[in-house]
Amino acid sequence: MLKKEISIIYSILIILGTLFMIYYLFSPVLSKKGGVPIKLGLDLRYGIHLMLEIYDPKLKQISNAEIQQVINILEKRLNPTGTQEVVIQQAGNNRIIIEIPEVSDTNDAIEKVTKVGRLEFKVEEYDPNTGNVYKKTVLTGDSIISARVEFNNAGQPYVAFSLDNKGAKIFEEITRQYLNKPIYIYFDDKEISAPIVRSVITGGSGIIELGYNKDKESVLKEAKDLAIYLNSGKLQYPPKILEAYTIGPSLGEKHLKRSLIAGVIALLIVCIFMLIFYRVPGLLADFALLSYTALFLTIISISNTVLTLGSIAGIILSIGMAVDANIIIFERLKEEIRDNKPLNTAIDLAFKRSFDTILDSHLTTIIAALILMIFGTSIIQGFGFALLWGNVISFFTAIYITKSFMYLTFYYNPKLIEIK
Repeated sequence: MLKKEISIIYSILIILGTLFMIYYLFSPVLSKKGGVPIKLGLDLRYGIHLMLEIYDPKLKQISNAEIQQVINILEKRLNPTGTQEVVIQQAGNNRIIIEIPEVSDTNDAIEKVTKVGRLEFKVEEYDPNTGNVYKKTVLTGDSIISARVEFNNAGQPYVAFSLDNKGAKIFEEITRQYLNKPIYIYFDDKEISAPIVRSVITGGSGIIELGYNKDKESVLKEAKDLAIYLNSGKLQYPPKILEAYTIGPSLGEKHLKRSLIAGVIALLIVCIFMLIFYRVPGLLADFALLSYTALFLTIISISNTVLTLGSIAGIILSIGMAVDANIIIFERLKEEIRDNKPLNTAIDLAFKRSFDTILDSHLTTIIAALILMIFGTSIIQGFGFALLWGNVISFFTAIYITKSFMYLTFYYNPKLIEIK
């Protein structure tokens, strides 16, 4: 049996912790520095959804390691600064789902994910057997360590790159051999530049000019895209687009608003139900439910989990399920009090004899949630994640938070429990 002093300490810590979590969640809103620090999925914002299929034309399927390599390349292409909330995840054996929030240019997104990204340096060679001149690849983009956009004295953008040791030696030899001759630079089999070698280039550095009488803005975009492709690496197999659609800002805002209203209504109805049927114990359960909700949202925030419609559905369901354990405990408490047990003993027995039932009910739901997360699609996985954590936190709040509140309250006034 918990002592009075321990119950007071527990209750104070729980209240302070709940207040801190509420402050953490809503302080950006109150200070007008942003919204609640929870990442919203594409269906609650707006943006582009893509589903890709990656496969080797010879084998028809590639390994998980190769899929992960493709995901890493796409991550660098779509999120080069690491500050955007792009979601890229594997779906099945050879499919990848991409969600790019707050972007509306579908064609640009498709181009970034489908480009193979193969850079080649070519020179002209004469074939004495046929008498024809052809272009031979002498260096590829595999030797590039880094690439960046810079500007010349006229403000024209170009791409500066650096090569590894092997590539630097090859590039030095090429520029020495083809001095005052052009080196043709191809990207995905398309000629993008043909600079004349003015001097032997040593040290493994070079530039790619992208002039061709284009306006400065288009050249800058082309230079930035090229730098991204060179830094991210090349895709060995061209992805096939299976799905591509956009969600507009108005639709995402509508989904979010309705989801929040549904969540608030669910929380209020559950709180009112507990208050009407269980009076003071029900009020304590409502306080525990508030702690439950704050803890749930804080875990979602600090774990960088993306909140989707499926997740919100799981949260709303979990709110209703969160009081199940309290109802079992309260009904058991009624039986113990009717058997003329002292109040403190009745509370202890109610929790003790309800524990196995509460544990079993939560474990079965957690197992179901794990199955949804392992075998479900992205939407189902979000629902399963919310259901899983909802039950874990529900078990904790019922066994520890509600119990602490009950001990503290009924130590001071046992008459607050009225059993007819």
